[in-house]
Amino acid sequence: MKDMMGNGFITNAEAFSVSTQIYVRMRRVTGRVIDAMYVVQNKDYAKYVIALALETDDDELKRCVERLRSLTDTIPEAPQKEMLTKVELNEESEITAEEIYRAQVPHHYIGALR
Repeated sequence: MKDMMGNGFITNAEAFSVSTQIYVRMRRVTGRVIDAMYVVQNKDYAKYVIALALETDDDELKRCVERLRSLTDTIPEAPQKEMLTKVELNEESEITAEEIYRAQVPHHYIGALR
């Protein structure tokens, strides 16, 4: 059951289906939400969600977790973390009001033009 969708890949449609069921049940039981797409893309996150779901002691979540556990072999490992370059700032440089404005997100949205 391999499938591809648009820009993202769903490596296993059944794992995605189970993760959406876990999403719905966790939201009802605990009020917490998970990223169902990321569960299918990252095995470490899938294991974290499994542990989080088991903490609730909900029978329906336990059934979904067992289904997801059987599918975790199809979920890819997390990619190696890339080395981040350090940006060194000079002590003499000051941040201007213009730089602060450009760094803020709201000016990118149409609503900010009103």
